[in-house]
Amino acid sequence: MYIPRPIRQILLDLPLGVCSLSFDNEVIMWNRALEEFTGIKSTNVVGSQLTDLNEPWLSLISNFLKGNSSHNYKNYFEVDGKKKAVTLHKAIIDELDEKDSSKNDRADVYFFEGTIILLEDITETEILEAGLTHSERLASIGRLAAGVAHEIGNPITGIACLAQTIRDEYKDKELNNLAEQIIQQTSRTSKILQSLVNFSHAGSNQTHYEKEVISVLECMEEAKTLISLDKKSKDIQFQMECDPKTKILGDTQRLLQVLVNLISNARDASPPNSTILLQTIMETDWVHIKITDEGAGISPNIKDRVFDPFFTTKEAGEGTGLGLSLAFRIVEDLDGDIDIISPIDKTNGSGTQVIMRFPCYDENTSEFQK
Repeated sequence: MYIPRPIRQILLDLPLGVCSLSFDNEVIMWNRALEEFTGIKSTNVVGSQLTDLNEPWLSLISNFLKGNSSHNYKNYFEVDGKKKAVTLHKAIIDELDEKDSSKNDRADVYFFEGTIILLEDITETEILEAGLTHSERLASIGRLAAGVAHEIGNPITGIACLAQTIRDEYKDKELNNLAEQIIQQTSRTSKILQSLVNFSHAGSNQTHYEKEVISVLECMEEAKTLISLDKKSKDIQFQMECDPKTKILGDTQRLLQVLVNLISNARDASPPNSTILLQTIMETDWVHIKITDEGAGISPNIKDRVFDPFFTTKEAGEGTGLGLSLAFRIVEDLDGDIDIISPIDKTNGSGTQVIMRFPCYDENTSEFQK
């Protein structure tokens, strides 16, 4: 078979990775897209044997060649600790047309027999699909939570009304105290239900967010309430140091989503009977939100990867690896930035602090400081 040079140039310039092999598995072509994806220059691989490739590329291509299928969808592997996903396609060219043999001496013809492999990088697509699935799951939870809140909210309201009637109509002091406690507990239950509904709405398909004035203290208290509902939090103490006047401009539910993710991570990393410190600090025109735990800290080897999508140190099924990457994106959308300091205790190598920084809302000008 002969390939005109323009066609060969197209293969070299394709945005998909292209690798062509002879029948004795010599690498004949390694295009630019494959160079970029693998980090291997064509000059270092063309002319060598397939077996000379480094992992994971050797196993990826060799296993695909051994299979009978011409397509292999969604192959997952790691490169330098980062998760990748690719789809592979191949075409076996095993016939050389004799009538074209007279063209062997033509300069515009490129002859080839063997296998052409196309490698399609679908890592970004997988990230987007996972994010969409995560959002749809939260949206489903939101619809369920709204229904549960309605069904539970009605009897809770009835109980609160009866307790108010007892408090107002009867003069017995002990009975009034009991009625007041019932009212307080029903109010707390209603707030918890509303928090669940509000948080689940953060996973809806809403794409446009109106900026509003956010009370950081209220948002942090709501996040703490949600985290406290999990039985994992029963041995953890929360210490809050937050000025009630601290306000930023943004979207309450998106900030709540970030806080729940970060506090949840801090809780998972914390030993029993330890304390998680939740702080807000004003520095000139900026609000710093700090979440500090007393856990084992983050290894320097993985610190630079904690914001990568799908990266997680948790066991399978315990985490998606999307929490911090979503938090990073949301904080940026809210005109802020996020950083991680670990370890906090340099002597023992323990403790982690996540710092978020947002422009401070100025009540006097009804604008946020830039």
